[in-house]
Amino acid sequence: MTNNEYNDEQFLKRRHRSSGKDRAFTGIFLIIAGGLLFAYKMGAPLPHWLFTFQTILIVIGLIAGLKSRFRQPAWIIPFGLGIFLSIDNWFPGANIDQYTAPIIIMVLGLFFLLRPRHAHKNRKLRQFLRQRQEWQQQFRHDCSNITQEETPGDSIDSVSVFGAVKKKVVSKNFTGGEVTCIMGGAEINLSQADIQGTVVLEVTQLFGGTKLIIPPHWDLKSEIAAVFGGVEDKRPLQGTVADLNKVLVLKGTSVFGGIDIQSY
Repeated sequence: MTNNEYNDEQFLKRRHRSSGKDRAFTGIFLIIAGGLLFAYKMGAPLPHWLFTFQTILIVIGLIAGLKSRFRQPAWIIPFGLGIFLSIDNWFPGANIDQYTAPIIIMVLGLFFLLRPRHAHKNRKLRQFLRQRQEWQQQFRHDCSNITQEETPGDSIDSVSVFGAVKKKVVSKNFTGGEVTCIMGGAEINLSQADIQGTVVLEVTQLFGGTKLIIPPHWDLKSEIAAVFGGVEDKRPLQGTVADLNKVLVLKGTSVFGGIDIQSY
């Protein structure tokens, strides 16, 4: 056996061991995460922020750091962003929502400074953008075939990851809730619901989209921190007077995602 063949064989063995460790680590992590989520759904006294989009960013950063033994600085970006977005959950009253958009923009700038400058990275980016466009088209098709689910109770808690959900709320005392979309989409129908006073709907999106159907006379206020996305109110305004006693406030973060507001 030549030296080159020996080196190649040793490299393949190390790569196989590394791949096995990565699979084992990923499997253990998913089992733990699933167990915690199951316990939370069963009523275990676990903090709600443990299952938010911000925590997912922190975990992604830690996993990326562990896999590179913290030698590559890129792990700092999702980890730091997740920490920043979690401050309001950990310290109520901190009121950092107003700083979310500029921080995310600066983090994206840091990403472009830290990423390797190789031509194949540009090819991967173009491939990713094409895949994202194909996914968006597929999501629109899938969403049109999904049966709308009526949500009981006075609040809503919707989570879509790599998929689409349709939910309808008919409560006459709707109190708000949370909508989370990660590479997925949601259609929330509030056209037959009613609110008293001011209610808050928290929306968190990453490469996702939300269609929100609300009565035309509700007063809508958006406090969404959007990066490469936005909130578009498509309700007809002519002949409609907003009821200032019925205010829906949208809060949260939208990264590479859009929120469409419509009414029937």
